[in-house]
Amino acid sequence: MKTQLISMLVSALLSMLSPELLKKFADMVLDFAENYVLGTASTIDDRIVLPICEMIRKTFDIPDND
Repeated sequence: MKTQLISMLVSALLSMLSPELLKKFADMVLDFAENYVLGTASTIDDRIVLPICEMIRKTFDIPDND
């Protein structure tokens, strides 16, 4: 029941977002992931996560403006 309610809520929120606002949100999430990975001592996550973030940015045309 909770899963269905959360799914409906997320669906309703996404339907209210404009494409530009959704891009800004995605940029914020990607920035957080990139900064977190760069802040860790491990280089393995740098080699895995950062290219995935870059691929998402290119695919959905989300510039890294920071």
